[in-house]
Amino acid sequence: MTTDPTLASAPWSRRRFLGATVTASGLALAGLAGCSLGPSSSKDPSIDTGEKDAWGGEVDEQGIEKPDVTFTDMNGEPFPFVEKTRGKLALLFFGYTNCPDVCPVTLQSLNRALESIGTGPGSDPMVLFVGVDVARDTPKQLQTYLGRINPTFLGLTGDEKDVIGEANKQVFNPPIAIEEPDANGEYAVLHSSRVLAYSPTDNLAHRYYPGDDVRPQTWVQDLPRLAKGEYQ
Repeated sequence: MTTDPTLASAPWSRRRFLGATVTASGLALAGLAGCSLGPSSSKDPSIDTGEKDAWGGEVDEQGIEKPDVTFTDMNGEPFPFVEKTRGKLALLFFGYTNCPDVCPVTLQSLNRALESIGTGPGSDPMVLFVGVDVARDTPKQLQTYLGRINPTFLGLTGDEKDVIGEANKQVFNPPIAIEEPDANGEYAVLHSSRVLAYSPTDNLAHRYYPGDDVRPQTWVQDLPRLAKGEYQ
């Protein structure tokens, strides 16, 4: 994958702008999921606008490479990402298990779509959830959290900087930010809301989705096509 050297040397490369917009103060805005501590403010992804056949998400012709790191899965086993996902439709999402809105909405939307698809192309993608709040997103907690949504979803963890932070950086997501705890010890985590869809044919993500804003029907339409290596 070729890269413009003038962009590669900059703190925010072209691809990182795909997932975030940076203000003059350097604050990453679009693409960051500010998981609040209050009631959910996410849109209801179950609402069907009636659009058919149009692709959801955004397209990246060049494709985003997979993060070349080894996670630890929620069963305590090493998970070399590139090797384990080679030749498979893999959906990668960074979040945290205490997120009250963006993460559960995204995962529930995917689960409902898979229930609708049933069998055939697009029915068995690898849904990979990286728990970025390492203090609370333990393997056991990931098992419990994802097991309540869909037991086939796989939770991934690892060293906060060398594994999770590095993987997040390699896919050009905005940096993960953990806020200061409130009086009750609760805290929010800022993370990208993107779901990267890695193709089973060339192992690149040519399409990515704004997680909690994607309706189940969009996944129902796109997953079978993505499973065939299509992206536009």
